[in-house]
Amino acid sequence: MDFRNCGRYVTDNVVSSACVTGVWIFYSEYSYNYQNVGAVEWIYGDDYRSNLKTVGNQVSSLRYAGDSKDWKASTITLYEFDLFAGKEYYESGDSTEVPSEMTTVRSFIVTGQGFWTLYASKNFNGNGICVGAQPGNYAGFAPDLNAFGIGTVRSFRKACFTKSTTVQLDSDQHGVVLKAAE
Repeated sequence: MDFRNCGRYVTDNVVSSACVTGVWIFYSEYSYNYQNVGAVEWIYGDDYRSNLKTVGNQVSSLRYAGDSKDWKASTITLYEFDLFAGKEYYESGDSTEVPSEMTTVRSFIVTGQGFWTLYASKNFNGNGICVGAQPGNYAGFAPDLNAFGIGTVRSFRKACFTKSTTVQLDSDQHGVVLKAAE
């Protein structure tokens, strides 16, 4: 959702706190920080309340990650740029090939308590890594794919199918990052 055209009661740069159910991402720039700069803040939980620290009174767009009917279901959402910016691709099952409109994948969010194996090539080939949320949590955040030693994601499947180390992702209920222009 982009706040430029919401109406007179919901406008740009006024959101300073939130009460959420599910996984929500708040962006300082329009179109989910599509220019690959700006601040991003995420919050998740059941009726979880929080003041926005970095994007408070600067929110220009927001979006939901995961299954809209059951936020604790096992899903993966891939993002075009780091910090969950740009285009997104959501899935709840295996994918032999990420759609061609997702030319790059630089970050992702998993929901649920299961694990996913991500591959750098289509058809479950190439370097792979097994990822999931920390034990007892229902969301895991990877704001920068480079931290995991694979440059992109071209296919993925549920469960661990690689002999590499399993990575338990950051599962803090509230996270903040800022990316300045390069």
